[in-house]
Amino acid sequence: MAELHKLQADQLMLGEPLPWDVLDMGGTLLLRKGYVLRNEEQREELLERGMYVDAAEYRAHENRKRVAVYDPMYLMEAVQARLAWLLEAKPCDGSFVAEVKQLSEQVSQLAQRSPDLAIAAMQILEHRNYPIAHSMHTAVLACLLARRAGWDDDKRETALCAALTMNIAMAELQLTLRNQREAPTAEQRARINEHPAEGAKALMVCRVDDNEWLRAVLEHHELPEGTGYPRRVKNPSDIALLINACDIFAAKLSPRAYRKPVVGSEATKILFTKLGQNPANPWPGMLVKEVGIYPPGTLVKLVNGEIGVVYMRGATAKSPLVMGLINSKGMPFLEPVQRKTDEPGFGVAAVMPLDKALVGLNFEQIWHKRTRNAQAA
Repeated sequence: MAELHKLQADQLMLGEPLPWDVLDMGGTLLLRKGYVLRNEEQREELLERGMYVDAAEYRAHENRKRVAVYDPMYLMEAVQARLAWLLEAKPCDGSFVAEVKQLSEQVSQLAQRSPDLAIAAMQILEHRNYPIAHSMHTAVLACLLARRAGWDDDKRETALCAALTMNIAMAELQLTLRNQREAPTAEQRARINEHPAEGAKALMVCRVDDNEWLRAVLEHHELPEGTGYPRRVKNPSDIALLINACDIFAAKLSPRAYRKPVVGSEATKILFTKLGQNPANPWPGMLVKEVGIYPPGTLVKLVNGEIGVVYMRGATAKSPLVMGLINSKGMPFLEPVQRKTDEPGFGVAAVMPLDKALVGLNFEQIWHKRTRNAQAA
């Protein structure tokens, strides 16, 4: 059973809709999200029985209340917590669509205000629930590309909703595959092949009636050459092709028990080599231009011998901003030092495997703290 948080009197506000489903200590539903407590007597009676909420939902709600000061880390955690609940519960009472659209708005905010942090997080941070984090990563990339392509708000929202829910039918299998040391079995491959169609069916049960959303989930592994799956269609939707490119790129950055993650520069190369040869599919090339040859979070060695991590995308795909971590003599800097790789002596000489223990890479210091400081200023 999921971890539960016991509610106190001051967490049950009279006259306001409940922000979460309320349960008894055994996990049985007592009050549906949105229910309004009308008087003190009713609240006291319920508290005597013992009232609980899903702990992840409670934390996500508390995080959302902190948006007065924008905090991308809390926002990412809140999106993942709520998405995990939605994809597991699959509510069919009409709330699913509205909730996913709300999450798409939060992802859009993250992609607009903290794109470099979000891309770096894909490579550097470890995620407790990889399938959920992967869907969010895909949605962040989809948002960046949809903006670059000039899509309107409605189409961009549809793309993000599809990205967030593309694996609704295989989240549990994704987690299993990430942790097992062997390549997928024949049975697992069959389930992988079926998940786009099963996902579209699950979304219809959840009352998704947006045909473009459903089609994108159904076709997000199809390719113009007819070599995709499950139906080998040759004319997948543009939203499906967009999600496919973002899905592959984000997946390459993540480790599996049976393989190491691919560094960001190699992931862009693989993506473009695998999918970028068909003029009917512009997204691989566009993604490389968006994230750069050296995406944020990539560990690099500079021409001057320093080792650093790509902090921000630069003016061109080949000229990112780097935070120097180790000097040319192999000694760590006391504080990360910003280097512009388009300046003489600071160009990228090589890409290195990401080894946090070796360089003492501190995500909080390099990305999160700087974001907070910028907001305070």
